[in-house]
Amino acid sequence: AQKYDSVISHAKELNYTPRSARSSVSEISLTLTADSSGQIQIPKGTRFAGTNSNGIFTFTTDELSSHVSVNTTYTIANLMIYEGKYFTDSYIVDNTIETQKFLLNNKNADTDSLEVVVYENNGANTTVFSRAQNLFGLNANSNVYFLQAAQNNLYEVVFGDGLFGRVPLNGATVSINYRVASGLVADGITSYTLVDDLSNSNPKSIRPISITVNSNSAGGANQESIDSVRFSAPRYFAAQQRAVASDDYSSLVLNNFGGTISDVNVYGGETIEPKKYGRVIIVIKPANGTIAPDYIKSQIANYLKDYIALPNRIEIADPDYFYVSVISYVQYDSKQTTKSLTEIKTAVLNSIANYSKNNLELFGNDLRFSRLSSTIDNADPSITSNQTDLRLVKRLAPKLNYATSYNLDMNNVIYYEGQSVNTGIPHTELYITSFDTHVEHASIISDRFTYVADDGTQYELAYLADDGAGNIKVYATLQQKIQPIMVVGSVNYSAGTIQINNLITSSYNNHINLYVRTRDSDLYAKNDKIILIEPTDVSIIVTEVKR
Repeated sequence: AQKYDSVISHAKELNYTPRSARSSVSEISLTLTADSSGQIQIPKGTRFAGTNSNGIFTFTTDELSSHVSVNTTYTIANLMIYEGKYFTDSYIVDNTIETQKFLLNNKNADTDSLEVVVYENNGANTTVFSRAQNLFGLNANSNVYFLQAAQNNLYEVVFGDGLFGRVPLNGATVSINYRVASGLVADGITSYTLVDDLSNSNPKSIRPISITVNSNSAGGANQESIDSVRFSAPRYFAAQQRAVASDDYSSLVLNNFGGTISDVNVYGGETIEPKKYGRVIIVIKPANGTIAPDYIKSQIANYLKDYIALPNRIEIADPDYFYVSVISYVQYDSKQTTKSLTEIKTAVLNSIANYSKNNLELFGNDLRFSRLSSTIDNADPSITSNQTDLRLVKRLAPKLNYATSYNLDMNNVIYYEGQSVNTGIPHTELYITSFDTHVEHASIISDRFTYVADDGTQYELAYLADDGAGNIKVYATLQQKIQPIMVVGSVNYSAGTIQINNLITSSYNNHINLYVRTRDSDLYAKNDKIILIEPTDVSIIVTEVKR
């Protein structure tokens, strides 16, 4: 604790407030029935219960809301609920105490939920104080407070000095209300029950009919770690409370949303196609899952408005994930180990998973083939060599029985075999005697699915592949022979782009993997791209060295 307090002290000098714990958030729609029509209220702090593998958690509303129905059924759409219970710390202002502190007495306080109310003149005057991030625009009458870190992982409310912000009257009561969060462990809840009886806060009998979860709980976070404070504080100070350079945007977003957002990449709209001059693209990777909920994106956009001159030039975007198919033939010397073939395979799988976690999965992290190959060799001392093949994988999930188009930027030059010199037939189409043979030679090939042609004919076990001449075709078996059925797109090998037009499918498993062979062994990620290796995309074939 003493070490943490020391780091916090230095961070305070840089005007940096470490991120507090964050409540997991869920969006629900609530249907209620009452014994009469008219208006009902859902009070702030109304409790809901949800369960995941970590236990039972209490979620609460963060504000009072009113709803009207012309009949006895009430539908409350898009209701936000936040994990945690509300607590209040109360203090009496004593101006004779020079160092009086107004502390939040819980280490897991979610400072985003903070509400500071001052009762003066024996309660005759009630004033809600708002949080100030800087001194700009403040005067002696500004009803504001500042928030800073205190010792023992706590937070402290600081009022103005009479020049920048008003000083509460002596003898006033300060009420600090906030939500105490469990953090990350409350994420992933998929269903809720209403705990409180709303009849107690309304002049009519009310009971719940159903609760629909629009978005599972997400965004929970623990208090910022000491290592994160060390890294973020100087970068936040360098941003100087404004967003001009790309690092400024990143620092501001990670400082305020670091528990919810694990990575940020910022670049100008002039660097993408089609170009968006004057735009700033902010791509966010959530701490949990792959795509951040819309409410998080809205919070980030609103937060940045105070730091930029032209708020409408910001675009919040999602990452474009590139998965990697890994097929590795590993040889090992059984005389150098007591492990079984299965144990060797498991060791390689774990090493590849750790490589992905430690070297990929963030913006700007390229896959270096030599390092991955070395990782496989070093998985166990008995491994003598490996022969590994990589392909980029793009996951497609077209709507069934609906024409879907894709414009894919693979960000890597695609391998090109070209045409057969003797026949003029596209090279890859010489190898369609079987699907497996086609896989070995095609630059681009997909999983199998059921394809629906323009005339409604359905082709089972169809797949996409390039023909080596710049076309993307659907292939299927006709008369016991694999044949091209339809041209549905094109590929620019050197630019690394793939266009798929009006693809109609009627069935596939989970998603359609599109496998892409690249010209280079290394795989590159820029702008919104993130490369990662999932265990389901890894195939390890272990054989013993023959001597």
